Amino acid sequence: MNFLNRFFSKEPKTPRVNIKKRFELIGRVGQGSMSKVWRARDSQSGRVVALKVLHKQKTLELESRFVGLNKPKEGEIAVQLNHPHIVKTFEHGLTTEGEQFLVMEFVEGYSLSFLVEAQNEDMRTNCLKYMIQLGEAIKHFHEENWIHRDICPRNILVSNDHELKLIDFGLVVPNTAPFLQPGNRTGTAAYMAPELIKRQKTSQKIDIFSYSVTCYEMLTKRLPWEAAETLDAVLQHINTPPENIQQLLPDLNPQVADAIMKGLELYPQDRWQTIEDMLKPLRAALKVNQKLVESKTTQSLQTDHFTLKASSKPKRKRSVSDKPTHRANQRRKSKKKNKTTDSFDLRQDQTPPEVESSVLSDQQEQQAQDPAVKSNRPPKKKTSSKPIPKNPDETI
Repeated sequence: MNFLNRFFSKEPKTPRVNIKKRFELIGRVGQGSMSKVWRARDSQSGRVVALKVLHKQKTLELESRFVGLNKPKEGEIAVQLNHPHIVKTFEHGLTTEGEQFLVMEFVEGYSLSFLVEAQNEDMRTNCLKYMIQLGEAIKHFHEENWIHRDICPRNILVSNDHELKLIDFGLVVPNTAPFLQPGNRTGTAAYMAPELIKRQKTSQKIDIFSYSVTCYEMLTKRLPWEAAETLDAVLQHINTPPENIQQLLPDLNPQVADAIMKGLELYPQDRWQTIEDMLKPLRAALKVNQKLVESKTTQSLQTDHFTLKASSKPKRKRSVSDKPTHRANQRRKSKKKNKTTDSFDLRQDQTPPEVESSVLSDQQEQQAQDPAVKSNRPPKKKTSSKPIPKNPDETI
């Protein structure tokens, strides 16, 4: 009957959009089991957006689990959310192929899954801040009377401006009695609360459990239990207490450790009753961390100032006796002038060897041309001109 009522109801028809004509698909930026996401340019607004297109068949299978409950579509939920740590959805509708699509703000950044794995400087510095930002986003969901049902790192982005954004709303349901009944088990296995796995009655506390698992992983790069890919594997360890995070991170602020471990309690009544209750100790720990950083910065600046002051030597003041007198200046100039003149005279007296040999050659040439010119050379000795005997025995 519900099917017939919906079939014959006069619901306004949603106009279908040819996304290939309207959007310039720049590149694929994500793909999940239920959807594909492109970075695209909207020809109507001119802005770059994230275009999310849901898989038609898998979306129908998900909605069939809530048959008779009139579950809101993902786009209908997304456009109502307005929070700095939840991605903004501008528009939703149907494609010409009958697929649901969402036009969302494009966030330049990284998946939280990547940062958890990398554990880089950004994660080490801002991890607690990101945990609080995620908690604030979940708090907004709960205040708007929704349950997210799929809090995990792959559904979270961190922008280049260090702002966390919750991005996926495919499993979100209203926080009303019909959607809290036992039986519907959807979510990511390793992050699902025990009552959800056991098909028991649920509440917003399943989000507190998933949030605590995510915070645990953000700090330790591992899950509170051994990783499980299937629900059967999860069922085997949900009754085993999680490893205390303080044992893995002894230097972790006890307020943070206790807050996370309480959020991982097996029974819902033993967990935090609201997400705001869990956020209070986390905010207090962040303030303590900020004060420590400020104190270390101030101490470092003071140390640097003291070092510079100790190492700097005072300039010696010149006395009147240090100033050169007029006579001293005159004597200094006179000595410099005499030294310059002496060196010039020495250069004049030293005739280069090439020049001297050239002068002697000119004198010899003049003597050869004019016999009247007497040579300064001593006369040559006369030698005898007796003939040399041919025979050694012959005498001359």
